[in-house]
Amino acid sequence: MKTSEKTGILKIYIGESDKINGRVLFEEIVFEARNAGLAGATVYKGIMSFGASHSIHTMKIFALSSDLPITIEIIDNIDKLDQFIEKLNKIMDQSQRGGLVTFQELDVVRYEKGLKYREEYH
Repeated sequence: MKTSEKTGILKIYIGESDKINGRVLFEEIVFEARNAGLAGATVYKGIMSFGASHSIHTMKIFALSSDLPITIEIIDNIDKLDQFIEKLNKIMDQSQRGGLVTFQELDVVRYEKGLKYREEYH
């Protein structure tokens, strides 16, 4: 990804316990993003949420669910993200779990490997 390209960010909101073929859904999404050659993905764990079902998801004792919210952010150029959205929709359909996927255009001002990374790992 070059900083001059039109870039975007996908945000995927799912539950921590959501699975697909016995594997955790957020891991499946991140590995598929990596296999697709996307620039990067990050998974965040929330502390409380509710969504379309209006069920509260939290770690508190006596809560209806301890299924914590997960957000996955994936950034790359818009064309690559558009292609990945097709794969993502298939993954989400196959998992038969709910979720929310959003997309926004954004400006990337810096994207490069650090010098230390280049020296140590190459």
